[in-house]
Amino acid sequence: MKKSFFVLSLLLASCTQELDIPFPRGKEQLVLNSILHPDSTIKVSLTKTLPLSSTGSDFPVVDNAAIRMYEDNVLVGMPAYQDSIYILEYLPKAGKEYRIEVEVPGFQVLRASDMVPERPVAEICLRDDPVLRKVIDIKIIDQNDVLNTYWLGGVFINSRLRACGEGNTCNVIQPAFESFSSIPDRFNANIDNVAGGISLFRYYVRIEDSKKSNNQIELVVLNFFFINPSDLLDDQSYRLDIKSASQHYDRFLKSSIIHATNPSREYIEEADVAIAPFAEIIQSYSNVENGTGIFAAYNSVSFDVEDNPCRFVPVESDP
Repeated sequence: MKKSFFVLSLLLASCTQELDIPFPRGKEQLVLNSILHPDSTIKVSLTKTLPLSSTGSDFPVVDNAAIRMYEDNVLVGMPAYQDSIYILEYLPKAGKEYRIEVEVPGFQVLRASDMVPERPVAEICLRDDPVLRKVIDIKIIDQNDVLNTYWLGGVFINSRLRACGEGNTCNVIQPAFESFSSIPDRFNANIDNVAGGISLFRYYVRIEDSKKSNNQIELVVLNFFFINPSDLLDDQSYRLDIKSASQHYDRFLKSSIIHATNPSREYIEEADVAIAPFAEIIQSYSNVENGTGIFAAYNSVSFDVEDNPCRFVPVESDP
């Protein structure tokens, strides 16, 4: 019996051979990326997808496209190719709907559309808290009878007198906000609350309105990197951004952050790459017809936090 088992093992081993199975090639697609904001000219990135077997990250740039941009169905211009992107010297307007059409030889026409939200109406102030040290009080006034989604983010700026991109360095941070409020979406929050019922939110805090006109949203947050304004240098400021995102931009942001915060991702320092051997497959949101990518819009308001202290209002006593 043992001899028969040994012979059978040899036979099975002799049948083993290496097979070179070709990796499936997906159909090449166009990738369109364009985010609209009323304070920025229109920029469009257009590339092609890479084969599934590719290990590189240099996506082929498309430089022979004919792009048309419409505002409320009226042609406002054709972005021109400049230094690997397409640029249209035109500022989108709040409340307007924009549609893009892209023609590239050999591909179907790409189409996508979105509406630019109104600028958020908000106010903030920085105050001392006996337990939490420095906290930021935020109030957002929702003025529309439509579904709005707000995103809170932060950035350190080396000069409070000038905007980013004008010769000044803006260091984008990972604004790990902390809050004990039940208002924010918990998709990027820690599973377990930290001491005192405070939850940690990575990258952004996402808030949905209640679909009611003039509804006031109140929130108290702490920023993990921002403890005391005195720690900042004279030419530094901490800027809090409040974004009002369109539904397309909201879904794109959320899917992107879910991907970035996937707990199964591992970083290999020697190769300078991130891998996720057991990570959940996450589909990035796209609203581009006949291709992939994102064409979306947002509006925003920014505050230099240390320049907005809370003002103490004394309670008047009855005479």
